This record gives sequence, C-alpha cells and structure tokens, in this order.
Amino acid sequence: ARSVCGWEGANSVEFDEATPHPTIIFMPEIDKTTMGGTMRLGARKTILHPPANGGEEPSLASMLYNVEGQGGEISERHRHRYEVNPEKVKELEAAGLNLVGRDDTLTRMEIAELPRTVHPF
Repeated sequence: ARSVCGWEGANSVEFDEATPHPTIIFMPEIDKTTMGGTMRLGARKTILHPPANGGEEPSLASMLYNVEGQGGEISERHRHRYEVNPEKVKELEAAGLNLVGRDDTLTRMEIAELPRTVHPF
C-alpha cells in the first residue's frame, strides 16, 4: 500500500494500531482478547480471478496452479488472524495491485500479484 498507493504510514494494525491507512486488519470474527483457538485454520477454498490490471494475461497464480479461466478453485492452507482490509480493495486494485484470489464469499483477499510489467513474478 505504501509503494503501490503511495499511502505514507500504511501498515498492518498488528504492527501499528494507529496507522492512517489500515491495510491489513484483524479479522472481525476473531476474538482479540483470547489467543488460543482463534485463528482461521486449515484448508479453505480460494477462487481465482483474472488480474484487474493485467490485460489479457492470466494471473500468475492460475498458471502456477494450472487452473484455466475465471472462477477456477484451489485449496489453500490458512493459519492467520489478519486479512486485507475490504474497505481498501478498490483503491489497491485501482493503484495497480491485482487481487486475484478471493474466498468463496468474495470478500477476503487471498492472493495478490503485481502486474508482470511491474514485477516478473
């Protein structure tokens, strides 16, 4: 977010609760006071989408997982309490970040890529 959007001070609330641009946030359904057994754990479905900023090229994730077309599904292992802030997704994509993997509700961002014109992998 700092480099793609130019947001000075953008951060994860895990490291800076007072960040002016909370880009990574604590998952709302997780209890912040109880740490035992509160992570998002295990295999979860991730739905792959074409890059918003990549022209006609498929996402690198879809190529690596050998999944063709929009809506291909993969299973990803999870072990975390934080996620990309859904309120920042449109701005991140408009600035050039491709959020190509989303959960089955389409609200959680699971895989991010830069366009290959910016970074080759």
